[in-house]
Amino acid sequence: AVMAHLESEGWTIDSFALSHQHGDDIVASRGDQRLVIEAKGDGSSKSTTARFGKTFTRNQVKTHVAVAVVRAMGVASAGATLAALALPASQFHRVEIDRIVPALQQLGIQVFWVTPDRSVELQP
Repeated sequence: AVMAHLESEGWTIDSFALSHQHGDDIVASRGDQRLVIEAKGDGSSKSTTARFGKTFTRNQVKTHVAVAVVRAMGVASAGATLAALALPASQFHRVEIDRIVPALQQLGIQVFWVTPDRSVELQP
């Protein structure tokens, strides 16, 4: 959903990692801009885990958001590359991000929300 949204906004997807792969989740470019997105899902994508197919608990969401934010901060700190998060538009994810929106804005980290119908909204 996020890649299609980016393409509709004139971005070219340079690379992406599937849920079981390591590295930058989405890398896109538009003109001289480069964007790296750390994406998180709403539940376990690993069929070997006990929670496969189930949505994450509030504590799991806190951990996943923290990991994503630290990764995005690393990208933003390196300079010359825009950093963003792509997260499910769930209540737990929104609560965690709402608490740190001013800091994310100060660092220039955008948040893309993916709704259940797979539309994408940018954090205001």
